[in-house]
Amino acid sequence: MNLETEIVYIIEDNSDLIEYKKNQIIIIPNALRNGIYGLIEENNSEDFDEKDLIKSAVRKALKLKESDIIVLKQEHIFIKIFNEAKRTKVSPSEVNTIAGRFNGIDESELDDFYDEYFSKEERKIFFNSIVKQFVEIYFIEEKIDNNLYEKNVFAYIQELIMKQLTNEFDHCLEFLKGFTGYIFRIHFNDVFESIAEFMLNEISISNDYMIEFLKYYSLNIVILNGEKYIVPSLETEDGLKWNVISMLSIAKVYTRTRDSVNRLQKEIYVVDEQILGLFINELSPVEYNNLYKKEKQKLSDQLRKEGRALEDMLDSVHRAKNENIKDGIRQNIERAKQDIRVTKKSIDKLSDKEIDRKKIDKYIKLEREIESMLRELKSQEKILAQNKNSFMSIKKSLVKALISKKQRI
Repeated sequence: MNLETEIVYIIEDNSDLIEYKKNQIIIIPNALRNGIYGLIEENNSEDFDEKDLIKSAVRKALKLKESDIIVLKQEHIFIKIFNEAKRTKVSPSEVNTIAGRFNGIDESELDDFYDEYFSKEERKIFFNSIVKQFVEIYFIEEKIDNNLYEKNVFAYIQELIMKQLTNEFDHCLEFLKGFTGYIFRIHFNDVFESIAEFMLNEISISNDYMIEFLKYYSLNIVILNGEKYIVPSLETEDGLKWNVISMLSIAKVYTRTRDSVNRLQKEIYVVDEQILGLFINELSPVEYNNLYKKEKQKLSDQLRKEGRALEDMLDSVHRAKNENIKDGIRQNIERAKQDIRVTKKSIDKLSDKEIDRKKIDKYIKLEREIESMLRELKSQEKILAQNKNSFMSIKKSLVKALISKKQRI
């Protein structure tokens, strides 16, 4: 029996574990997934593509079509049954229209797929990757102009989303076309807010290309091929218009201060961890030493009392004339000497438990460092707060401009 057949049998024998959800979504849970991977580990000497082998076995075991989507996730195996017959056919004239939205796939089906497939963290990672790719290709490498940006930005982003989904799902392009449009619509603002963040960060470090790119939005009117166009402007809802000059100083202060705040927060965390590493029984080295110093002081006071008592007894033994009395005093002297030895030993033990001075000095130094950083953080946060409203106003107006196009007059 080959390995693929063994995996098919495992799935069939544990079919009661498989979850069938609404809108044709199937989940092979972690317990069964682990059993499949365990079997593969037992045969790790064989030469095969692990992912292809599992997907092929899952297709056979669940009698899936080639158009059905299988995704191997860390927590489970995710399957989406795609019924091509249920998709509304989109005519060429309906492409890129409301009628052709989501490639003819019912939105509720895409809702369920989105909710089941993407965790909150995965959504963030996915779209951070899309924005990063867009910025690197079209701004950093190709340095596209405003005209090319306006014509193609939506298509560029959808192409990147489609490419990434295809890499992950590797089947059913018709479904992925619909899903690409769906998730781009859901994360539309997120994508352009991230692009705007990148732009503002770039002008804050005096990126000449990005400064020139943003100057376009202050032109008001441009003439292309003899036609006049009104250019999208960096205008707020209350009518305030930003331009690159007014944006620059705020963007520089805000982004640099924000970077400083983030850096300080990380440094404070590191120093705080170092300080906590010096604690003993939830006490700082200083508190810990002070605790033993108090105990030592008590014992030192006790030792002095015991010493004086011993001296008094030694004097008494010389003054006593009765031998019986002398013997009694001598016995008391021996007991007093024993008590003094015990007290001294206790003091020595406490001294051994005291923390090395170097460790205390290190703790005090770290405490001073963190106090200084906290003061600096408070100062930087105040500057950040003072510029936040202006920065957010700029960002909001920039997002609005980035999703708009020039209009012919």
